[in-house]
Amino acid sequence: MGTRNLTMVISNKETKVAQYGQWDGYPSGQGATALEFLLNNDLTEFQEKLNKVKFIDDKKQKEINKWLESIGCVNGYMDMDQSALYKEKYPFITRDNGAKVLQMIMDSEHLTLWLHDQSEFAADSLFCEWAYVIDLDKGYFEIYEGFNKKPLGKTQRFKYLDDKAENGYLPIRMVKKYDINNLPTEEQFLKDFKENVEAE
Repeated sequence: MGTRNLTMVISNKETKVAQYGQWDGYPSGQGATALEFLLNNDLTEFQEKLNKVKFIDDKKQKEINKWLESIGCVNGYMDMDQSALYKEKYPFITRDNGAKVLQMIMDSEHLTLWLHDQSEFAADSLFCEWAYVIDLDKGYFEIYEGFNKKPLGKTQRFKYLDDKAENGYLPIRMVKKYDINNLPTEEQFLKDFKENVEAE
C-alpha cells in the first residue's frame, strides 16, 4: 500500500540515513521492519558500517543523471524495464526499500554506500505519514506520525523544519519512543499502534 514514510539513523551527531519509502509506512510495515532489524543485529557493528554511507552530492547526482539518460530515462520518468535497471544499478536509493535499507547497509561489502538525504521529507506531514528514527547516540527508537497540524514543541526533533511546512500541515510529530536496550516484542509494538493503524 502506498503509505509514504521515512527511515532515519542518527550516529555520532550526524544523520547517516534519511531514506524515503513509498510503501507500507504503517507500524505494521516499515515500523516492524525497523524493529526487527534492531532486535536481530549488533548495533556496534552497524555503527561501523554507517561510516561507509555518504549522501549523494552534486557530482554523484550528475553521474546518476547521465546514466539515466543512457537508458532513455527523461525527466525522471521510468518505464518498468528502466526501473528494473535502476534498482540493479543503484539498489540502495530506490523508493521501494523503506526500512529494509538498514539490513542492506548491514550486509553490504561495498566500500561506499551512496544514499539520498531525504530528511526534509519530514517537513510536510500531509505526505510523510510515518517515520522511524533510530538515534544511536541517545539510544532511542522513535516513531513519528504525519497529518500533524499542532505546533511542535522545542524538544521535537523536526521543529527546525517548521518554515518548510506546506499545505497547512506541520512537520511530523513523535508519538512514541523506545529505549534501544529495552525494545518491545513485535507483538507489543503492533499493539501499541493498533488504534492508529485501524483508524487509517
